[in-house]
Amino acid sequence: MGRVDREVNDVAAHQVFLVTRDQVFGAGGSDDVIENRVAGGSWVKRHAGVYQTDSRPSSWEADLIAAVLAAGEKALVSHRAALLFWGMDGISSAPIEITVPFGNLPIPEGVVVHRTRRPVESATVRTVPITTPERTLLDCAALLPPLIVAKALESALRKRLTTVDRINELLATKGGRGVRGTKKLRRVVAERVLDTATDSGSETELLFHMRKALLPEPELQHEFFSKKGERMLPDFYWPDRGKAVEVDGLDAHDSADRLDHDLRRQNALLDLGIELRRFSARDVRRKPAEVVEEIRRFLAF
Repeated sequence: MGRVDREVNDVAAHQVFLVTRDQVFGAGGSDDVIENRVAGGSWVKRHAGVYQTDSRPSSWEADLIAAVLAAGEKALVSHRAALLFWGMDGISSAPIEITVPFGNLPIPEGVVVHRTRRPVESATVRTVPITTPERTLLDCAALLPPLIVAKALESALRKRLTTVDRINELLATKGGRGVRGTKKLRRVVAERVLDTATDSGSETELLFHMRKALLPEPELQHEFFSKKGERMLPDFYWPDRGKAVEVDGLDAHDSADRLDHDLRRQNALLDLGIELRRFSARDVRRKPAEVVEEIRRFLAF
């Protein structure tokens, strides 16, 4: 292996084995070197001016990095791709989506590109240049419905990716006139009358539907202790009614031990005078109106 290949590989090793034409030139290479490596099969062209220096199958993360490398300086993974990369709730797949300064060329093929004349808040995660969680939520509010934005927001707070104060600061300084998504994100944040984040996407979804139906606002994760000292945090609790609601995930009772634990917990709440209703995440997703109506009746008695 020659000096050029060694230097190129050193650079590529920090970019999931990707390198740009400019970086090849910086290592002393040339277009002839690039053409020879691609023709010989040791490099794979990913975009115009971006090459993979080994033959391993590409990953989604590598696709993101390839896109920002191809788009040029200050390009960032953004919008739905950033939402998914940060691990926020709401979506399970996303296009390769980036934000670039207005004058950047070329634009990589097969990539959703947003152009901006304004500075964009950025971070770097595992070598991926990406919009900050706050900026990601603002950008996604321009594209996604309120429920999805609410689920993403709650998960970002739950995972401590951001805080309500940081989101409000971004809205105050960068959510000015003409910035898409501002009104929707402001509304979603304003509707969070509680300080506690929900514990799952299904809980966020149910809370969204309960608020839409004008049900009384519950407390989230209210702390109880059983007579034996066991700590319990029901998802939703109405102290003036002495009633609680929980949402069970798909794996809620995936074992006999888990079922026994939940039954003991439910009985412990009853011993404290707290009546509990449980609903599956599947019903919350598929039949929200029926679930909300059942909760309305439950709270009425």
